[in-house]
Amino acid sequence: MEPTHAMWLYLNERMTGADIAGLSEWCERRGVRKLFVHLKQKGPYPEWQTERLERLFDVCEAAGIEAHALVSALQQHASGREELWFGDRDCYCVDAHGISSYDEPIAGRGYLLDPGKDEVVRGVAANCADLLRRFPRLRGIHLDFIRYYHYDSRLVIDAKSAGHWIVKPKPGDPIQLGLADGSATTYFVESVRNVHNDPPIGDELVLKRSFRYCFCGSCVAGFERFGGIPVPEELKGKTEETAGWLLEHRRAEWADYRASMITRTVAAVREAVREADPGAKLSATVWYNAPYGNELRGEPLTPGSDYDCFGQHWPAWAEHGLVDFLCPMDYWLGPDSFGEVVADQVRRTRGRLPIYAGVLHQPSEFELTEESFAEYEARALKAGAAGLCFFHYGTWSRLLD
Repeated sequence: MEPTHAMWLYLNERMTGADIAGLSEWCERRGVRKLFVHLKQKGPYPEWQTERLERLFDVCEAAGIEAHALVSALQQHASGREELWFGDRDCYCVDAHGISSYDEPIAGRGYLLDPGKDEVVRGVAANCADLLRRFPRLRGIHLDFIRYYHYDSRLVIDAKSAGHWIVKPKPGDPIQLGLADGSATTYFVESVRNVHNDPPIGDELVLKRSFRYCFCGSCVAGFERFGGIPVPEELKGKTEETAGWLLEHRRAEWADYRASMITRTVAAVREAVREADPGAKLSATVWYNAPYGNELRGEPLTPGSDYDCFGQHWPAWAEHGLVDFLCPMDYWLGPDSFGEVVADQVRRTRGRLPIYAGVLHQPSEFELTEESFAEYEARALKAGAAGLCFFHYGTWSRLLD
């Protein structure tokens, strides 16, 4: 029996009718039967996009390919606040330092929605249902970024020639790094070392930023209600101190609470999708480790890190029928560890639903070739996956033409 695969697609204005027909032919040759077409959650859609979507639906139906809407559930990329789905700053996540994504979006464009807010959960679910109503030939919704953002960033700066400035920063001081596009990111001094103050010969300056979410007041209060665990009164209103206490003293309970917020969002989307189209499928992308790309840094996998850092309790989504299939983003792994990770994912879902193991074609020490692709495909199938999920057509079509 031939494997069936899935694939991401970023549809763009340059794609002609012939390009779309060629995409369909590529999918048929490579066994792709599920196509995740990236769509923003809310319109209006430009005329070119609607026209190309209809062409895409035509060729997919003729080839027996399911077209699913790929949506970024809890992160919106926007060039400014005027484009945001939610105007209330309380709808956006606050990190462990007390900085809101509304004020400092990730990389200047990534606004992080807070799944602890009922308005956000209802809005994301309604947006997914609206897509199915607007484009009735869609066969499902595929949730990307159905998680919390997480990254612990650390910058080590050679300060030998920093001059007298090196005596100024103190541990805990904020330093904001700005770019020409107007975006800015705040870091905090972790440590500073000098060799001599006069002459001004420095040594090393270390900056850090903990991108962990969400520590806003309502999320902390929600945690207290969820677990019946009060945060010490003397910490109330002090975001950084509260975050430190939660992560040091109540880390497991805090992880459970955050996972419950993500799961309730998935459940709300599931209900909305069923109401809009009882036959539509719901699926999601999930991570295998935090930080992802660990093998590129020579770091081992950290069991449970996807749950602790991203709040993704996807085995429970499978157990309770909240999703119809999963697409783990198993990127930047050598073939041995790739096979082991996929096998573990199949075990954790207990075979309740299909898994399409994600493969990415990107220059790295694990860059796939025509020859090595066959090995990854074989390892995924041996591990029990239903197939692979290609990220994304624009890169894979050039490798596997």
